[in-house]
Amino acid sequence: MSIVTTYQKGKFSQINLDDGNKILLSYGATDMRIFKIGFLSLPKEIMHIFDSSFLSKLNSKIGYDLSKNVVKILAEELVKAKKIEEIKGICIQLEKDEKFIEKI
Repeated sequence: MSIVTTYQKGKFSQINLDDGNKILLSYGATDMRIFKIGFLSLPKEIMHIFDSSFLSKLNSKIGYDLSKNVVKILAEELVKAKKIEEIKGICIQLEKDEKFIEKI
């Protein structure tokens, strides 16, 4: 089973996938990106950049609820992937799914 290995609220999360690959979910000042992690845990390639309107809607939904965090919410969804190839599909699905934001 894929697991979240590191997490820092509002900044990043690293996930080890079942197939041995590692990804980094990074929340910067302007966007949120998913990187494939390579040798020495350095970002190797950008796998996905989340749409800014999706992140805006997600942050608006969370509002001032300090118990919720965008990085944690998305990491919990991405950890469901078993292979690196599934990550892009999960990201695209989350961005299209209006019900995902409503249930948060």
